Amino acid sequence: MIFKFLLCFNLLFHLCISSYDPYKILGVSRHATAAEIRKAYKLLVKELHPDKNKSPEAEEDFVKLVKAYELLTDAERRQLYDDRGFVDESTSLLNRHDDSLYSFATGGLFHSSFTDGIAYLHKESISGKSFETVALPKSFSIPQLLLFYGDYCPGCARAAATWRTITEELVPIGVDVATLHAERERAIARRMGVSGVPAIILLIDGLPHILRESVISASRVVAFVRSKLPVNELLTSVNDENIQSWLGNWLDNRVRVLIFTDTSINIRLRYLILAFQYRERASFGVTSQDSELKNKYGLSKAQDNILLFKEYSVKPVATLSMSDIPYGLMKDLLENNKFLVLPRLSSQGVLETICPAEPASFRRRLCVVLITPDDMSNVVEITSLRSFANSYVNPRVRFAYVFKYKQQEFVQSLNAPTSSSNLVIIWRQDKSRISYEWVSSWVNINSSSGLDAVLDKLLNNQESNYHVTEVKELTDEHSQGFLTKLFKKINLTMTFLKSHLTKDNVVQTTSLIATILFIVAGGFIMAYLVRLEEESILAKANNVNQTTPTTTTTPVNHHRPDPETVRRRCSSNNSTGGVPAHQASGPMDLRIHELRGETYNGLVRLIKPGCRTLVLLLDTDSKAALMPKFQRCVWPYRKNKSLQFCFMHVDRGAGLSWYKQLLLLSLSEQRSLNINPRNCVGTVLSLNGHRKYFCVFHATLPGISARKNGYRNGGFLGFEDSDDSDTAPDLERGPRTLQLENPGSGILFTNHLLDNLSNWLDRLFEGSTHRYHVNYWPEFPFK
Repeated sequence: MIFKFLLCFNLLFHLCISSYDPYKILGVSRHATAAEIRKAYKLLVKELHPDKNKSPEAEEDFVKLVKAYELLTDAERRQLYDDRGFVDESTSLLNRHDDSLYSFATGGLFHSSFTDGIAYLHKESISGKSFETVALPKSFSIPQLLLFYGDYCPGCARAAATWRTITEELVPIGVDVATLHAERERAIARRMGVSGVPAIILLIDGLPHILRESVISASRVVAFVRSKLPVNELLTSVNDENIQSWLGNWLDNRVRVLIFTDTSINIRLRYLILAFQYRERASFGVTSQDSELKNKYGLSKAQDNILLFKEYSVKPVATLSMSDIPYGLMKDLLENNKFLVLPRLSSQGVLETICPAEPASFRRRLCVVLITPDDMSNVVEITSLRSFANSYVNPRVRFAYVFKYKQQEFVQSLNAPTSSSNLVIIWRQDKSRISYEWVSSWVNINSSSGLDAVLDKLLNNQESNYHVTEVKELTDEHSQGFLTKLFKKINLTMTFLKSHLTKDNVVQTTSLIATILFIVAGGFIMAYLVRLEEESILAKANNVNQTTPTTTTTPVNHHRPDPETVRRRCSSNNSTGGVPAHQASGPMDLRIHELRGETYNGLVRLIKPGCRTLVLLLDTDSKAALMPKFQRCVWPYRKNKSLQFCFMHVDRGAGLSWYKQLLLLSLSEQRSLNINPRNCVGTVLSLNGHRKYFCVFHATLPGISARKNGYRNGGFLGFEDSDDSDTAPDLERGPRTLQLENPGSGILFTNHLLDNLSNWLDRLFEGSTHRYHVNYWPEFPFK
């Protein structure tokens, strides 16, 4: 039975939905482009907008028009409607499900309360431009309460009535209330941290605060607004003991507002909002109704009382006494008494308010400014000018004083005639252009007659000869220091994060940060351990005896070691006896063979394809010095299965004869050769037995210069065609051009012959060394 009911209900619902045709509402075809839809929408909006069309059905038709336009301008929703006839907004910004099927019982589709609620929210909405240019800047003086809503949102429709009540409660006490369409203003919604609708945001000092309540009620919203206002910064608790010090602290350039109210319960929200709005121009104090101060000032205990003081603390300038003081009346009181009798020009804003710019000479507004030291040492002059200002009644003349050194640029631009001149009358013609006239020095109230005469002349004589100058903006004396701004910013940021972050966000963020820190710490620890191991190896290598290792070869992997590791191991010291630390304590797994007739075939001719043999040329005298260093350089390659290592004596006839034959085979033309064996010491050959080519390393071959002098013609191979082997320049001595460029290059000690071997090995395995091909490998003579 229930299943049949649900089936019938579903069919009835879709029949009702099928009658909704957005194309028909907009009067366009199903193949209309976005531009055609936009044009039709603009024309219909002018006709159906409730402000222009007074028809009873205009409001409902306007809501349908807006829904149709939003559906057809969303490509995904339009495609879904064309394919299946669905009109839900599951593809919208907030990814909500369409609850219209289940909202029948609560008055969703078939009840006018839904459309009434959405229409009211539309009426109270502001655009994104208004938010950026009006609401956001005003949040620094007036709290901005915003409701983000959507069209297809039953919760928004239900919240509309509550929002109306909230508006009626908060607007009269100074809070600005508005709504924003979350789908049309997606960028603003994301920036404010809106994750679903309806959402209430309180904007204070440019920072959004989200109300996280599942049920929206007027009382909770009012409590939420109260909790976000900085009560301790806005109100000072005043009693009989601190009343005089609080009233006498007018050097902060603010008037004093004393509020008598019942402090046993929460202070009225209107007082907090008033204090927030005028916090830069007034200092607010609060005291209880039972305070003795009421008797002192003759106030009624049955009513709330507000007293406004300026420099004179004996008697208030203005008084308000009512059981329920309207916010507008309090605001008017502050607007008419924002400044002291003799205020200080402490910022550009104060100057523009007290001395507004007026270009017309017949409407000129004058400001009498007293130049005072920063330490307020001229109390007599200030007090007497304040008395004169208090009795002067012309509204076109205002009085103020300015600190001489804090506003040094402003004072210097006025060009005082003498150092004792301290009173100047200025007329601001625009933002930076000022006309001024210096008055005889102000000493006390007896100087008022001269000031009266000058003011009358300047106000009545339009042709007066003023001095004109350009001034810069005043320095803001109330600006906070760097540390204060930093701590305040941190506090605001923590408050913002506290109101926006949920438990899931905190867990995810903490997990991410912990993972990153773990990875970074692990990298540092591994690098530290590697460095310790290398230092330990090098330290042990420096302490071993100068012995020539001869052990077996156990190649393992085809891999190239790190070039930096090779360089460090090869050139860590220039001693002749160092070996890796883990090699000295036990049998080494690197064998360095001797190339002679018995081993020649196994090391060169019959070597497997892809394998190479590294041969070090030495003699008996240099063997002890070169073998340990050669071993350190090739040690990182010991696990390479494609490499074999050996040495050959060039001071023996067999080795020198084979080397000479190898060089002759690599030359492109035949020539007679004489080889000096001493010049061949330290040469390293890389022999590829299968592919029949070899590469050569020698310490006197830096690279570029050698190429210019027969690099590819065999000039570096340790011979020249001169008969004098002792004096002829062979290539192992280095080209003559190289020696001329580097005079000291002719001297090379045995210990330094293999210094650059690690770099050459690096280039060898990169394939960047030159290869010399031979047609066959020469025979190695037996003894």
